[in-house]
Amino acid sequence: MYSIAIVDDTQTDMLTLKAFIEESPEFDKSTMTISTFNSGLNYLEEMKNNTDVVFIDMQMELMNGFETALELRKINTSAVLCFCSAVVSPQSEHFEVQPYRYILKNSDRDKIRQTVSEVLAEMKRCHQQKTVEIVTEGVSSRVLVNEILYIEKAKHGSRVVLSATSKLYKEGESLVCRQKLSELAEELAGEGFSSPHKSYLVNVRRIIKVANDEILMENESRISVTRSCRENFQHEISKFFSKKYGR
Repeated sequence: MYSIAIVDDTQTDMLTLKAFIEESPEFDKSTMTISTFNSGLNYLEEMKNNTDVVFIDMQMELMNGFETALELRKINTSAVLCFCSAVVSPQSEHFEVQPYRYILKNSDRDKIRQTVSEVLAEMKRCHQQKTVEIVTEGVSSRVLVNEILYIEKAKHGSRVVLSATSKLYKEGESLVCRQKLSELAEELAGEGFSSPHKSYLVNVRRIIKVANDEILMENESRISVTRSCRENFQHEISKFFSKKYGR
């Protein structure tokens, strides 16, 4: 059963979005439930641990959408997040909570319907996430692609750095595997990975901040963006977020 949450302090907007969700071809009332909340505080108190996808209004009293999402991510890192707003545009700080899409309430209704369907499709995809086989010291493990922060070239293969939420994660450790970085890059093609440096492959979804010559990852690792990779990397980042935010 999929759990969908709508957090919005404007009743009309909440009901309108609920109708869009129920009209989506991706929605199945036999396997999906929709819960509504009129504040971020109410949502966090009741079901932050049990949400598969959450649509959050950016402009709410007491606790706005971004603040609500920050608290959500401390407990639930896997929920698909969609920000909704009539006036607020995506900001760089929003990378911290990894929203999947951004709905502008005054957009064309067909555009909103399309975005809602994309969010629901991503929710389903996350339940059937792709895994990649990592072989370390003769032991094969299946790692969820979205749990990989980045992969670094190593002497005899690659070093895979995982999210702290991964079942295989051990603080201060990483997985050293025999696969070459180029082999893993080929296997992860189309999964949101890009190379800011010839020795790195990063999960774009796990980037916190992007600067001209450096990126900051979730675990606070800083990775240089080299001159030779910068143009292609910036293009890949732009393409990813253009698709993500529907620009």
